Amino acid sequence: MNRVYSMIITVCICMMVILPGICSGQCNCVGADTLTQMVPIDTSDAPKVLITFNQYLDPTGVMGLACMSIQDTVTVVSSTLVRNKSVGAITNANFTVQVSAKITGPSLTGAPASNLLPYGPYDFGPFGTTGIPSDSIVLGPDTILNRKTVISNGANPAPYIGTGTVSDTLTFGGGALSDAGTSFDYSIRTKYWGTALITFYLCPQLALSNTIRNFTAVPNGQAILLQWIADNQQINTNYEIQISTDGRNFTSIGEAESDPAKAGTSSEYQYQYYPDQTNVGKYWFRVKETDASGRVTYSTILILSSGGDASEGNLVSYSVYPNPVTNNLVFQFNGNQTGRYLLELVNTAGQVVLQKPVTLTGTSQIRMDLSPQPVKGLYFLRTTDIGRNHSYVSKVFIQ
Repeated sequence: MNRVYSMIITVCICMMVILPGICSGQCNCVGADTLTQMVPIDTSDAPKVLITFNQYLDPTGVMGLACMSIQDTVTVVSSTLVRNKSVGAITNANFTVQVSAKITGPSLTGAPASNLLPYGPYDFGPFGTTGIPSDSIVLGPDTILNRKTVISNGANPAPYIGTGTVSDTLTFGGGALSDAGTSFDYSIRTKYWGTALITFYLCPQLALSNTIRNFTAVPNGQAILLQWIADNQQINTNYEIQISTDGRNFTSIGEAESDPAKAGTSSEYQYQYYPDQTNVGKYWFRVKETDASGRVTYSTILILSSGGDASEGNLVSYSVYPNPVTNNLVFQFNGNQTGRYLLELVNTAGQVVLQKPVTLTGTSQIRMDLSPQPVKGLYFLRTTDIGRNHSYVSKVFIQ
């Protein structure tokens, strides 16, 4: 009974952080390009290990980090020696061994992934006995933890963007107890090793147009009237009106060409869109601008939200600018509003980091200072019409 057995514990931990596309890039993680980095976890017997990744950096500014996933696969070899410390024999002792692991990091909070395994019953001789039964036994070998567990959702990808490194912590824990009292001494020896894999999901950060301004979407009977002004027009510039019903996938609904006679001047454009009257959800509109050289830029995105039945004329359009934002932003309705509103800046973990109550009296704009300024990353601006109990949500990227 004095032989020492090995306990093989295979721990596979999968932590997935999925974040919506960055507004500045009108980004969608589905089908995005990926960049993978593998970090070895050296053999160790410490209760925790730091996993250090290189941060994501795109010096070209073309590809943005939209979402990421981290998967840690660790093999743990452990043995648990149990020894009777009392001077009397003990019979029918049962044991429970627990092994747990969790991952935490700058934007992660991990709940432990653990498993319980029963052993016994066993008979023990008095302390110092080497015969049968002896005063000690090795529990195992067995697989304690062999399942994948989603550990956490991250707050935002900002800590993983930059020129340096970022570290997550993989923590192990464990122990054993007996229904035969506390006269036992437990000795758990563990070695573990493995790999950590981080995958960055990259999406193009499409440039915003610096010539399109005053882009509005206003309900007009059964139609939606889209209007904008194009400054300093160039010959052979094309304007494509695009629509989305999910905020990610856009399709074309019409086009307009610049007038060569008005090159270098400003022109007003408008387009009437007749929506499906059965759709009472949201519409996202934008204008894609393509100049003569083929360079593509985009207007800000307007969101038309149905506060009730769309057929009753309750569609309200709104926009948020600038986006990306640094110090302050503006939430703007398509028309003047009156009532009490609450602006809340919410991170992707659902935490409100800034808020501002305001009363509007025949105005359409609400300004919000980002002070103290939140860390860089993706946020949601939630504007609530308190009187009507209706909220308008926009994605905002803070740089």
